[in-house]
Amino acid sequence: MIRLLALLLVSSALSAQGIQFFEGSWDEALAKAAAEDKLIFVDAYAEWCGPCKVMAANVFPDAEVGTFFNANFVNVQYDMEKPESAAFREFHRAPAFPTLLFIDANNEPVHRVIGARRAPQLLDDARTALERVDNLDALQKDYDAGQPGAALKLVRALVRRGEPHLKIANDYLRRPDLDFTEPANLRLIFVATTEADSRLFDLLLEHRDAIIGLEGREAYDDKVAAALRASFDKALEFNSERLMAAVVDKAALFDKDEARRLESEGEFAFSLRGSDVQKVYKAARNYLKRGAAGDETRLRNLFGALENSNFIDHTVIIDLAAEALGEAAGLAAEGWRDYYNLGRFLQKRQRYDQALEAAEQSLTALGPNGRDNYRRAIQDLADQLRAQTK
Repeated sequence: MIRLLALLLVSSALSAQGIQFFEGSWDEALAKAAAEDKLIFVDAYAEWCGPCKVMAANVFPDAEVGTFFNANFVNVQYDMEKPESAAFREFHRAPAFPTLLFIDANNEPVHRVIGARRAPQLLDDARTALERVDNLDALQKDYDAGQPGAALKLVRALVRRGEPHLKIANDYLRRPDLDFTEPANLRLIFVATTEADSRLFDLLLEHRDAIIGLEGREAYDDKVAAALRASFDKALEFNSERLMAAVVDKAALFDKDEARRLESEGEFAFSLRGSDVQKVYKAARNYLKRGAAGDETRLRNLFGALENSNFIDHTVIIDLAAEALGEAAGLAAEGWRDYYNLGRFLQKRQRYDQALEAAEQSLTALGPNGRDNYRRAIQDLADQLRAQTK
C-alpha cells in the first residue's frame, strides 16, 4: 500500500514537466555543456517523421524522463532538414529519424541511438551514455588529491548512478575555508540535494538567488520539488508523521500554497493506513478541497488512491472517488477519457444510472471529430448501461 501511495499521490504543481530543451545555438550548447560539466542530448528529427511526433507527444513530456534529463544533460532539438540545424550538421548526421545523440562538450559523440524509444528505453540509453564518461575511480582520485572542481564531478557521477553521495558532499561543504560564491560549490549544493530533510536542502534555500543565477529558476524549482517529494515519500515509507510535518514546514518556506496541499495530501495518505472509514472520508474530503481542487492530475490520483484502497466498498468513499474523477474530467482537455473511466467505475458498483450519465458525458466530450474506435467503445458501454437500467 505504501508503494502504491507513493506512485498515486504525485505532486503536479511542483514536478518537472518533461524535458526542457535549450534554444540557443550549437556553439552555445557546447559552451553550456562545458560550463556545467554535462553531456548534450540531441533529438535529431524531421517534421514529417511519425515516430518523432510520438516521442515528442509521449516520451519527452514524461515527468521521470524530464527530471533525469534536465538534471544531467543540456537538451537540444534540431529539425535536420531546416537551416536551424546547419551548424550541428557540419559535425553530426542522422541516417534515419529520429536519431538520438549524446555528445560531449568537445563535440565528440558518446552514444547514438537510431529510432524511436519509449520512456524506460530512453532512460536506459541516457544511463549508458553517462557510464561511458563517468570513471568513478579516476574521479575519486582527483577528489582525494584536492583537484579543483573534483568534488562536484564526483558527486554528480554518484548521483547519476544512484550511489551514496551525501557523506562526500557534506564533508566537503563543511570545510571552514569554503567560498560559497564559487560556481562549482553552488552547483555542488544543487546537484547533491536529493531530499528536503537535510542540511543540503537548507543550503539550497540559503543560496537560492545565486543558484538560480547559475541553473535557472525552472531547474531550481524542480530541484526543490523533487527533494520535497523524496522526503514526503520517505515519511510515508517510515510512517513518520513527524517527518511529514517537517516536510510541510520546509515547503512553506518555498510555497505556502503547496505546503497546504502537501499537508492535506499527507493526512489523507496516513488515514488510508488505518481502519477508520470516517477518518479516511474526512481526510480525503479535505484533500479534495484544499489539495486537489483545480488540479486534474491530483484529482485523478485521488480517485486512483480511493479506488485501490480497502475502503472503496463504502458508499461515502464511492461518492467521493466519483466526485474527484468527475472534477478531473471537467478540467481535462480530453475529458472523455475520465468520463469513460468514471462510467466503468460506477458500472462495477452497480450504479447504472450514474454510470450511464458519465458515458453520455464521455460521448459529448469526445465530440464529432473524435476517433471512431473511441466512439465505438464509449457507445458499447452506454448500450450495456441502458440495458442494465431497464
